Amino acid sequence: MWVAASVAILIILLAPLTAGAQSITDTPNRLRLDITQLNPRTVTSTSNTLTITGTVTNVGDRRISELQVRLELGEKLGTERQVRSAMSGTPATAVSSTKFLDLDPGTLEPGQSSQLNVTVRLDGSAGGLRIGSTGVYPLLVNVNGTPAYGGQARLAAMSLLLPVAGSPGKTTAPPPGQPARVTMLWPIADTRPRIVAAPFNGKVVLGDDVLAEELRPGGRLDALVSAASSVRDDPQLSRSLCYAVDPDLLDTVDAMSRGYEIRTARGNIPGGGTEVARTWLTALRGLVANQCVVQLPYADADLSALAGVRGGDLMNYALNTAQRVQQIIGTQPLPGVLWAAGPLDSAALSSLPGNGIRTLITDPADLSGNEDGGVTVNGTTLRAQPTDSLVSTGLAGAPGRSGSAASTPPDDPAISTQNGLAALVYRGLTGGGGPVLVAPPHRWSAPENELSQLLGSLGELINRRALTPVALPQLLGSAPGGSATMNYTAEDVAAATPAPVTDSMSSVEATMADLRTAMAVDPAAQIDPDQLLIPLRYALVRNCSTAWQRGGNAAGVSAADTRAQLDALLGQVTVDTPAVPISLASGSAPLPVFLNNALPVQVAVRITLNNSNGLRTGDIGDQLLPAGLGANRKITIPAEALRAGRFSITVALSTPGGTQLGNPARFELRSNQYGVVTLVLTIAGGVALVLLSGRQIYRRIRARNQS
Repeated sequence: MWVAASVAILIILLAPLTAGAQSITDTPNRLRLDITQLNPRTVTSTSNTLTITGTVTNVGDRRISELQVRLELGEKLGTERQVRSAMSGTPATAVSSTKFLDLDPGTLEPGQSSQLNVTVRLDGSAGGLRIGSTGVYPLLVNVNGTPAYGGQARLAAMSLLLPVAGSPGKTTAPPPGQPARVTMLWPIADTRPRIVAAPFNGKVVLGDDVLAEELRPGGRLDALVSAASSVRDDPQLSRSLCYAVDPDLLDTVDAMSRGYEIRTARGNIPGGGTEVARTWLTALRGLVANQCVVQLPYADADLSALAGVRGGDLMNYALNTAQRVQQIIGTQPLPGVLWAAGPLDSAALSSLPGNGIRTLITDPADLSGNEDGGVTVNGTTLRAQPTDSLVSTGLAGAPGRSGSAASTPPDDPAISTQNGLAALVYRGLTGGGGPVLVAPPHRWSAPENELSQLLGSLGELINRRALTPVALPQLLGSAPGGSATMNYTAEDVAAATPAPVTDSMSSVEATMADLRTAMAVDPAAQIDPDQLLIPLRYALVRNCSTAWQRGGNAAGVSAADTRAQLDALLGQVTVDTPAVPISLASGSAPLPVFLNNALPVQVAVRITLNNSNGLRTGDIGDQLLPAGLGANRKITIPAEALRAGRFSITVALSTPGGTQLGNPARFELRSNQYGVVTLVLTIAGGVALVLLSGRQIYRRIRARNQS
């Protein structure tokens, strides 16, 4: 039975490694090593040879000659610490190595490439590699060369793990007595938020059309769905999978499927991914039907930063998205389960239960203590379920510590997938019966064949009973084994959403709250005002996406987009600027003002006249503008001219709470009449002048008579 199983493993695990792995060479760069095939990916008892193919390219400015390649196999890694060290790219001492083989051609001018094709035996014969027993081994692909004006040196290298499930030529080892229990999260999320505007009853606007390419066959998101769909009929493997979806991605693709636009420097243009969005959504619905689904925070948000915006008002929009997820993909996410990105501070943790979250999937490095299973987070009622750090680190790529710029980085997709596979084999070989919750990066980027290879290998480990598949609900159903404190460190604070962004978010949220109090349902339009504001609230959540933490001012740009959306909404309530000066027919003639409300809801507005030294107005009460139905509304303001001639005033609109609406309008006024007050003052002045003149005449006459 085990021989047959080994043959099955061989069929699956001999699939080639086809992702291009690029090396970073010494400064200045000399060579780039691209590995296109590693065969087999996992050595079994029936494996006789190991084949590595690829290319070596001269990326420097000098001729390189005497190009040679050698494979070096280190000692079997006996502990988890050793596996982690090898994952980071730390070179191991070779205990078995091939001889140096010449490349053809052996001399490369700048820009030229040479084919690399190495096949070695695994039985320890001359020129081959010796594998003594099952386990995980560090493998180094070493390329030497001699650059012009220099000496021979290692110019490119790739370090990765080679799992051995069975020693070549030996009997297959029996499975462990207590196989580890494996559950795998399968993240389906975008690399960053795409929506830059979502006008009510209008087409969504994206910042670019990159997402359409990721949804097409061969794209990153298509690869995630296609690879998982290829094993959909394997009941044991499917049992171990749980799909982690980002509601923001689902919202975006759903909007694309109904037609969308792309923002460019020359204005918006139609998006080109409507059909591919529909196709991808259909495939996703088929994949997750009757399967385990959990949700990520909306836009994979930084919940700690979000909890600090206006007392956590926006947390509800980041967390309570299960109904929307079910509406789009037809499957209800596991209630109360959240897979967040990184540790959370106390404010975020405190807000989770109030938003329906009971279980938090997290990296064990974010928890104090050494518990392997679920724990209760101190100070809360939350359960924290740690992921398997070893496998997850392999899939994400451990930070390199090799110190050699000639080595391919461990987070290269080809290396990280191979190392993740090796970590799974390590767990399968060591057993122990403990949980292995596999958590790839949220924004997992690996070619479809790499993903398919990983799933196929996991399926074979399950079939060999080296691993036992466990559904996520079953894993989370066990009682917590202890308690732990979540570690939110100074480094986490430094990496969080910048304060200027959260300050801008607080300002926008406060403005939206004031605008909401000024809105009301219009009897004719029957539109809930919240429908106009919900897209803006989700835009605020996108401002806190952890995708922006990779550097630059991306979060600030996102916040500016949200402010622009709010300004566009406020700009739909305006005052018409008169095309010609307004002539006041009399000194106390009313001032006509035309107001426009293009929103589909009623809006209470306050009218303010500025720079009105030449005009006195009566009381102007707040006005309730009906929903925009294609016409403006005229109101008259009691006014009295204080002087004749031509002068201007500024008419501005705001909510009763003080939020400016639209742009102020400049009114040019012309008055030829005096108002009542002005007339009274003029008459009084005339009477006074007559009296004073009469008095002066009287004094002169009296003085003359006396003389």
